[in-house]
Formats: sequence, C-alpha cells, structure tokens
Amino acid sequence: MSTQTTEVLEGLTSEEVAAREQQGKTNDVPEGGNRTVLDIVRANVLTRFNAIIAVLAGVVLFVGSPVDALFGGVMVLNSGIGVIQEVLSLRTLRKLRVLVVPTVTVQRDGQVITIPRAAVVLDDVVVVNAGDQVPVDGDVLFENGLEADESALTGEADHVAKDVGSRVLAGSVVVAGNGRFVATAVGEDAWIQQLVAQARVFAPTTSELRRGVDTILRVIAWALIPLGGLLLASQLRSNLSTADALVSAVAGVVGLVPQGLILMVSIAMAAAVRRVGSQQVLIQELQAVEGLARIDVLCVDKTGTLTTGKLALDELKPIGVEPGVLDEALAALAATEQSPTAPMVLLGASLGAPPSWKVTSQVAFSSARKWSATAFEGHGAWVMGAPEVLLAATPGSESGPVREQIDVLTAAGKRVLLVANTSSATVEESALPSGLEPAGLIVLREDLRSDAAETMRYFAQQHVTVKVISGDSPRTVSAVARQLEVPGAERYVDLRDHSGPLDDVVRDNTVFGRVSPEQKRELVEALQRAGHVVAMTGDGVNDIPALKKADIGIAMDTATPATKAVAQLVLLDGRFDRLPHVVAEGRRVVANMERVSLLFVTKTVYAAVFALVIGISGAAFPFLPRHLSLVSELTVGVPAFILSFRRATDPSRPGYLSRVVRFSIPAGMVTAAVTLVTYGVVRSPLMHASLDEGRTASTIALAAMSFWVLSLVMSPVDAFDRRVIAALLSVFVAVIAWGSARRFYALDLMNARDALVAAVATLLSIVVLDRLLRRPVAAQALGPGSDPGNDSRIDSGIDGAGSG
Repeated sequence: MSTQTTEVLEGLTSEEVAAREQQGKTNDVPEGGNRTVLDIVRANVLTRFNAIIAVLAGVVLFVGSPVDALFGGVMVLNSGIGVIQEVLSLRTLRKLRVLVVPTVTVQRDGQVITIPRAAVVLDDVVVVNAGDQVPVDGDVLFENGLEADESALTGEADHVAKDVGSRVLAGSVVVAGNGRFVATAVGEDAWIQQLVAQARVFAPTTSELRRGVDTILRVIAWALIPLGGLLLASQLRSNLSTADALVSAVAGVVGLVPQGLILMVSIAMAAAVRRVGSQQVLIQELQAVEGLARIDVLCVDKTGTLTTGKLALDELKPIGVEPGVLDEALAALAATEQSPTAPMVLLGASLGAPPSWKVTSQVAFSSARKWSATAFEGHGAWVMGAPEVLLAATPGSESGPVREQIDVLTAAGKRVLLVANTSSATVEESALPSGLEPAGLIVLREDLRSDAAETMRYFAQQHVTVKVISGDSPRTVSAVARQLEVPGAERYVDLRDHSGPLDDVVRDNTVFGRVSPEQKRELVEALQRAGHVVAMTGDGVNDIPALKKADIGIAMDTATPATKAVAQLVLLDGRFDRLPHVVAEGRRVVANMERVSLLFVTKTVYAAVFALVIGISGAAFPFLPRHLSLVSELTVGVPAFILSFRRATDPSRPGYLSRVVRFSIPAGMVTAAVTLVTYGVVRSPLMHASLDEGRTASTIALAAMSFWVLSLVMSPVDAFDRRVIAALLSVFVAVIAWGSARRFYALDLMNARDALVAAVATLLSIVVLDRLLRRPVAAQALGPGSDPGNDSRIDSGIDGAGSG
C-alpha cells in the first residue's frame, strides 16, 4: 500500500468537512415531484367538462328551479375522484427514496464515526461491510474480499468483485468482504441520481378511453354555442318568457354533455383499483387499469422478475472422489472461510454440519486471483474457483472431459465453480498449490420465481408477446427463458456493442442481454413505433428509463423505492401471478366502459338532434331538464352502473371511439326521430295536447326508445338483463302513476284515448325498428365476428360464475 493511500485512509479533517459543506458538496438530495396539490386540483377542476356543466348549471340556478340543476353534482363527484387519486400518487412521489441507508460509517480525523447519509461529503472515506448499501459513488482504497451486488443499477446478476481502484456505485449492496472507498460523486452528481431524476417528473398514463371521451367533449364544446344560441332564439320566438326560454335551452344542450360517462369511467377504474388492491397489487394511477388490458407486448427483466436475484445450488458433481468426501470438504471450506463469498454462504446453508477439520493455512478469495484455498491438517489443500483458472494449473485438463462437462453446463445457463485438491499441507497467496487434481463441480443456477412459468404461459395463451431484457449475459438469460418456456427464447442478441436503431433487432429476437438502461428505453420505443402497446416490469434503478417510457410500468416488491415511484403498478407481495388478475380486471373495465359509452353517446346524439330540429322549427322544446334527468337515470345511469360489473375476458381492441360513433349515430337519430314525431303528433290539431301534455308524451316516447337502445347494448339479453329492464321500466311507470312523483317531475298526462294512440304509435315504431335495425346497429358496436355472449353476465369475481 502506498504512502499516499495510507494518508487518504485517515480521512478528512473537521476543517475539510466544514469547507465542503459550505460549498454544497454534500449527499443531501432534494426530494419530491414537480407537481403540487394546487396543480392537481387545478388540473381536475379547470377542465372543459367542468366549464360546460358549471355554466349550464349556473344558468338554471339563476333563472329556474334547483331541481333542474341536479346534473351539476356529477361535476363535483368526478373532480373529487380525480383529485384524491392524484394526491395519493403525489404522496408516493414525495416519498421517493432510492437509498434506504439510515446512517453511514466514515473515517474522519483518523477515527471511525457514524453519520447520517445526507452528511457524507465529497472525498469522505466511507467504511463498508457485508450487508451495507453503498451511499455514494467512490473509488476503492482498501478491500478484503469486497464484492458488490449492482443488479439494481446495471441488471447484472453476477456479484462484482471490487479491487483497489475499482469504482463503487451508490445504490449497490456489499454482499461479501469489507473495504473502504473515497467518495468521488455525492448528491445529485451520483450516477444513480441521473436515473432517479426521471422518476420525479409526473407523466400521466395514456388512456384510449380518456382520449375518446375528451374528443367527444371537444366536439360537443364547439357545438354547444351555436346550438344553444339557436335553441334560445327559437324558444323566445315561441312566446316563452326569458326565464323559461333559458331553462328550455339548457335542457336542450345539457343532454349533449355525457356527464355520467366521465363519472362512470372514473368510478369503474376506482373500483378496479380496489379489487386488484385486495390481490396485493398497488395501482398508482386509475388509467393503468385500462392500459394493462390493452398490452400486446410484455417486456420483463430477468433478475427480480423471472428470477429471485439469488443463486440456488443445482447440484454437486464429484470428479475422482466419493460424493461424501466432496460434501465433507465443501462443508469444511464454507465453515472456515473468514470472508465468505455468496457461493460459500450458499454451500454452508445447503450442506450438513461441517467436519472438525483443523485449518493450517488459508487464502481468501480475490477477484484478481479468482480462487480461494484452505489447507487442512491431514486432509491436504482444497481450492475453489473459476474453472478456466484452475484447469490451466492442472496439466492435461484444459481440453479434457472435465472441460466438456463445464461447457455443457454453461451452455445451459448454469454457473460452474471447480473444486480441486492436492496433498500439499500449505497454501500461499502467490500461486496455486502444485499437484492439483479436479475433485468436483459446484453447479449453481439462478433461483426462478415459483410463479413465473405459470404467468408466462398465461400471456402466451392471451397472444401477448414476451420480451426478456436484461443487463446479464444473453446466453444466461436465454437459458432462464427456455426453462420458463417463453416462446422464441432461443433467439437472443448481445447489445453490449450494438449501436444504431433497434427496430430490426427487437422484431427478430426475444431475449436481449448486456442491455444498458438507455437501450432498455430504446427497445420499448422501437416496439411502440411498431404499433405495440408495451408493458415493462422491473425492480432496479436501471429500469427507470424504460418503465417511464412504457405504456405501463410494473414494479416488483423487491424494487427500489424510486422504481416503485415511477411504476403505475406495484406487486406488493412480489407474486408475478397477480398480473393475469389485473389484466382480467382491466379487460372488464375497457369492455364495459365501451358498452356504457354507447348509452351516453347515443343520448348525446339524440340531444343534438332535438336541439337542432327544435331550434330550426321554432317549436317549444319538448322537455324540461328534469324530464331528461328522469329518462337518463333509468335508461343510462343505472344500467351503466350495472353494465360496469359484467365479466369480460376477450383482449381489448383499438378503435374505441370509432365503434362508439358507428353505433351511437344511427341509434341516436332513430330515437330522436320517433320522439319528435310523437311530440309533433300529440301537439298537432289532431290531438290538441297542451305544452305540458306534449312534453309528457315526448318523455314517454323517449323513455321507450331509450329502453330499446339499452336492449341493443345488452344484446343478447339474458334472464338477468330482462329482470333489470323490467325493474327500471316499472320504476318509470310508477313515477307516471304516482301523483307526488308525477308532480315533482312536472308530468301532465293527456286524456286516456290520446295517450293510448301515442303509446301504440311509439310501440309500433319500436317493433318495426327493432326488426330492421337490431342486428346491423348492434354489430356496429360489437364488431364483425364478435360474440357478445362472452360477457353477458354480471360478474361476482374475476374467476367466479356470473349471477345472471
């Protein structure tokens, strides 16, 4: 050891520490995200939807009855759900902590002291032992069998031996030996913080449902002003008072806004969060439920996702000695090693009680030598290390049968250590003992997660392509993937020296090894450019860029806090087999919200037709706001809630908005046509109905047509569906028959004869339209070749039987 190194090992003086603290060269890292609670409230309250509803509700409250402004409550509920969910996500981001070391041991003024992690300064001499987490980047000054686990940073599963001069990284864990290093990068300058910085930027999850609803709202917002103005002018021309004209105009345009749809999407996703939460899956953003249902590519990290990140003893292969002799020698080596490596610890836990062999001399493992040795009195010397090193010292063994066995095992993804022995009574650090003979092979394998194989089979059955991305050797990763029967696992590529676009590489291969954090992100981007919806699992800081870029990021229970903070889903108990349940829940939400959308957008279409026709004709508007609220509650709101609990197992398809529009436009126009014809007939000289009676008739006609649309959406209608429709229809009839309810909703029945004529005409229209339009209109929503019977039951659990 040089004199300079000896002086450095004394550490900084108190004056030097104070100077660095004044310069800000400490390990204090600011935490928290860029968003505040005020930002979240503003984003959820100041929306296009809320602006529309608030203005319309304000007009009604100013000139009309509060009963007609009940639709404004949806705005409050929807904003509340969004604020609560995002505030919880913000708290998660503010708890971001990559390093969980409460204190750090350093040498200052020639003494070893313990200080808080944030108090470490540049050039501090940090003391680490097995089990410690490295708090800052640094260069090794002294080591005694020092090994670090850097898998959370690089994806490499192998433990890395650290010699004097080697670099250690913040966030890695010392797994063997001990040592000291000088801090070369602290705080924001540490390599790990360059990755963690990405975790502090909030990025909402992409949602096709949300995008579709936003598009609908954008179109409605542009249509509201001209339609509202046209309708208000027509109502004033029809001799209504200004107040009544305003209320009628609001009634005409408020139906355009699918306020319940936005609320139902939020409620359905929140319910899904609760359901999967009972399965120990934390969903940090509501839209992640939908996102996982739409994935067609799942990128998995090997270490921590497919494997536990630990080694397991596969087998011991004796060579030239009895099995009992090899076991006894290995037990003695494991028990007497002063700085045991990870394989030594594993052997000590796997073998029986060690023999009482007396150690005469010992050489600890060194990454430079790649071997360790112990001499026992009366039992000779035993050496364990890298096969290529020991075979080179064993004459005639470099290309013999032992070499062949090792090649076969490594080709299968196994890790192999060679054990050799000699009669020598002593061992020395300078060279291997002479006369070594191979005595056995220690075959290690990566410990597979018990649930990984089943989960891989599930995704294969669901036509979700699995890509295995790892910082480890592609040969090793491929072997693990083959054990789990991942389709295409034999197609692997080493990206260590690859440069340029990865589009062709990601298309032609399944396993990717020696992948840097940036390459992981680039692989995800290449998949997305090919039109795929990508989910990415991970547990290390090196996974953060890819998790942020993926459509859905999934963190394992072993993940660092930073990785968990950027992921939309966290498997709290580490069970990979939770994912199928979450996928099924997501498919339920997507499929059911699409059906619900059919109801709400159909209502938007017929409301637009009402506003346009009445605005042009100048007739009095055929509804009060409460009439539309009654019909909406019974034919849209309540059924939408019931539909949201149906089981759905088919993979989600893109094109949500186009399917909704293709169904809703014809269904809404037919509904509006029948309703307006009914209103025109009863208000004509033929029947002489008053305005209130005409509005009642149009309400009845609209309800009848809406129940018909509901039956289309539920198609094929089973016994449970029929009971639901019958119950809702009974409530509507009860409202008309019960005097107090009829007065509350301002319904005024005409004489029995005229009412019967109107009812018969409406029912005949429905029968004719049902015969003509049921199949083609329903097909617009379900798509060609779809079987709507697959999800036509109310679900009592993901795998349970329906209750219909």
